[in-house]
Amino acid sequence: MSSNASATSAASAVSAASTASTASAGPAAPTRIAPLQSGALTETVSRITVTTSDLLLFAAVAMLPFDGTKLGVALPYWTPISPWLFAAYAIVNARYLCNTMRRFLPFFLLPLLLVTMSFYGWRTIGVHPSALAKSLLSLLLCLSCLASLDIGIRLKKVPLRTLLTTLFAAYVLALGTGILQYVSLERNWNWQPVRAYFWNLIYRYYASTRPQFLFAEPSYIGMHVFGVLLPVFWLTKDRRIGALVPVFAIVAIAMGSGTRIVLDSIVAAFLWMLGAVNFRSRKVTAGFVGALCLMAAGCVSALLFDSRLNSLATKGLLSGDNSMSARIFHMLAPMWAWKHDVTHLLFSWGAGNISDAVRTGYAGARRWYDAHGGMSSQEIDGLANPPADTFTMSAYASFITEFGVLCFVVFAVLVLLHITRHHAWNRRNVCWLVLVAYLYVQFESYAFYALPLLLWAVSLYDTETTKAPRQRHVNRQSAIS
Repeated sequence: MSSNASATSAASAVSAASTASTASAGPAAPTRIAPLQSGALTETVSRITVTTSDLLLFAAVAMLPFDGTKLGVALPYWTPISPWLFAAYAIVNARYLCNTMRRFLPFFLLPLLLVTMSFYGWRTIGVHPSALAKSLLSLLLCLSCLASLDIGIRLKKVPLRTLLTTLFAAYVLALGTGILQYVSLERNWNWQPVRAYFWNLIYRYYASTRPQFLFAEPSYIGMHVFGVLLPVFWLTKDRRIGALVPVFAIVAIAMGSGTRIVLDSIVAAFLWMLGAVNFRSRKVTAGFVGALCLMAAGCVSALLFDSRLNSLATKGLLSGDNSMSARIFHMLAPMWAWKHDVTHLLFSWGAGNISDAVRTGYAGARRWYDAHGGMSSQEIDGLANPPADTFTMSAYASFITEFGVLCFVVFAVLVLLHITRHHAWNRRNVCWLVLVAYLYVQFESYAFYALPLLLWAVSLYDTETTKAPRQRHVNRQSAIS
């Protein structure tokens, strides 16, 4: 008994000395980090512990809706602030990066493959330094978002409730901004000082005709509502975020913010119901069918009463709306170049060389476009000789043009293997994957947050643990004694 007591006291002394040493030396990056426990994303944290560097993460979350202001740095068709703050957070917490990079190693190695494949396009076509820098920076910023989520939430365990409150407040502010823009329109209360303020604040100004919120353009509303807020609600079950998703979408549609938010809302609502409904219950299944009927009725009503949707339905996508026709042609021109240059389609035009593919495919695409009654515009005419930093308005068109279809296949396989490796194939995640794939059809920035959020959330599936083996051993010893 005396030997056991002395051993116990010695162990206690060592533990106390170790604790004192750690406290005096400051926090160190652990070599082996405990995984998130089951339910960690939905638990309530009563004590707030935030380090100075964590303020960068909170600032990045607070700035998520501010992606169209003159305060941000211009990237392909948006001027975000948050990606740079995510990058700063990852750099400041570089001691955790090795752990995160091991966890997502294939995605962190992917840019090396993309640069290697780009050499073929750079050698055969040329190099546009500005467009090249923006393209590669966007890829790195996407990885920095992924790293920041993993470092902040999984490794440093920042208070998630506070982070969600920041996210909620940021998007409520964005929603209020959109309402203010709507009431200040000339056809409503005609508040000219308000319109002048946003004219000076927003990089590409649309708010003179319809609410733009704080986004680069109104068509990006769905990217934020269904690419960020809806997945966050799925992960955390936070009721505030859950209520904000339909409110934001309904208010944006009611204020006439654009046609895409209508289409995005229909697709997202269908996928949400498909992922949430228990089809084993006849009553729930009947409710699902009823909801589909209501959605169909809503679609018909939108086509009848929304002038832009009505025009698209009656005149077609190419001639029904100037914005839609320009968006389609931005994607069509480089795709036409794919058709006649299979080598570059496979091995890439090179990062930053989208303008060369657009210039090559313009003539053939324009003939087809005009033959099918496409609406002409100055924007489309200007693509005959596009600027070096031209855009496609589609992540698929941009990625395949810059890096080749082989790299796109590699990336798609990596995503599927990532989900498989973490045993994350379930109905909700399939619907989430389809939703993200749909959203990027009309959005081209590699640095947006929807894909990193999906990849990070999937990685949590193999971190749910039951009681630790050491704790079970302690309980067993207590039972024996």
